[in-house]
Amino acid sequence: MKPIASQQEINLLSGAKSKTGDELNNMVISAQVQFGVFEVNLRQRELRKCGLRVKLQQKPFQILQRLLESPGDFVTREELARVLWPDLHVLFDRSLNTAVNALRRALGDAGRNPRFIESRQGLGYRFIAQVERIQSWQAPQRRGTEAHRDYLKGRYFSNKQTGEDLHKSVAHFESALARDPGYAPAYAGLADTHIQFAFQGMFPAQECFAHAKKFAEAALRIDDRLADAHTSIAGVKRYRDWDWTGAERAYRRALELDGNDARAHRLYADYLSTMGRSEEALREIATAQELDPLSLVINMEMAWILYVARDFQGSAEQSWKTLAMEPRYAPAQNTLGLAYQQMGMIEEAVVELDNARACSGEHPAAQAALAHALAIAGRRAEAEALISRSRNVSRYWLAMVYTALGDCDAAFESLHEAGENREAWLVWLKVEPRYDPLRDDARFDCLLRRIGLA
Repeated sequence: MKPIASQQEINLLSGAKSKTGDELNNMVISAQVQFGVFEVNLRQRELRKCGLRVKLQQKPFQILQRLLESPGDFVTREELARVLWPDLHVLFDRSLNTAVNALRRALGDAGRNPRFIESRQGLGYRFIAQVERIQSWQAPQRRGTEAHRDYLKGRYFSNKQTGEDLHKSVAHFESALARDPGYAPAYAGLADTHIQFAFQGMFPAQECFAHAKKFAEAALRIDDRLADAHTSIAGVKRYRDWDWTGAERAYRRALELDGNDARAHRLYADYLSTMGRSEEALREIATAQELDPLSLVINMEMAWILYVARDFQGSAEQSWKTLAMEPRYAPAQNTLGLAYQQMGMIEEAVVELDNARACSGEHPAAQAALAHALAIAGRRAEAEALISRSRNVSRYWLAMVYTALGDCDAAFESLHEAGENREAWLVWLKVEPRYDPLRDDARFDCLLRRIGLA
């Protein structure tokens, strides 16, 4: 854990008006601060999110720099005007508003519900998030900072959810551990990525879960107060062990440790959704979205939970909101197509699901979703051809396509094999609308009891 900056530590520019440029540069030569997923290098005048540079013009950066001098304290508009235009007498209101708005956009900070910059009419602005200082002139802390940056990059790529990006995420997590072998978040990241490998069908599920358990337990041994470690072990209990009570206990422990962890709220919402507790799931995912409104994964997850809750219109609308942020985001294209299908808009569904297949790099879930929709549309030959040439298609997805084709016996046989293999997608069996045609069959109840979801 990096120490929380004190007022004295973070006030790196105090008295700057009386100092020369060289003296000021010497003061901030290694000064870096961190808040949320952002890092600021004051000397190089860089803002980074998850290790990736965010473009920010000079004036918005100067505002951020001044606010970081004294987090928690209001800085008047007049003082900010003196910082931005020290030798000019200008009408600064409009220019200052423009610069503040540019800074808010860079941080993804909503003016009505801010996470970083609070404004008060007639007084000014203050920085309200927790700020940590990175003392990069000390070698051990520099390694820690670099490890953290690698970790953030790993999370960035894992959130993209394609096979290629998951391999990139593993490389970054391993790089973090090479820099700092005791860096617990990187172990948690590796655990979560191996669970994603199971969803991708890239490796046998049991093998993926064994690795995930090993890494999650390592994270807990190093730091049992790390929220990420508890969400990782919750994933192991959920997907590998079908230990639903244990999984919920671990998710709740993560939220006890960090109630502002948007990712923990998202994962708990996902868990609640699989259990059929849709109202609770929607409350949790709404909290996650408030904490991180620009997260593609969280916004997509809300669309998926609405779909599972059978609010198909709401799911479609939320999918469009996500696609407005990133038009080629395959998971949101997929949820849009699924919602359209359930609304009877089958041709529109096929178009969106085909987009998801292409943009996801032939993700098996997207391939199966398209094949299922083609079968529902009466295009049986196309559905069979697609699923026959698809790679890494799990028994769970095959069963779904067989269901759409009306071959219930083949569907149950494939679901039985999925259970034998402990396939990750089985956790959605209780609530997935596409399995509705099988629900009146006694074999379906047997499957749910076997998984512990009856």
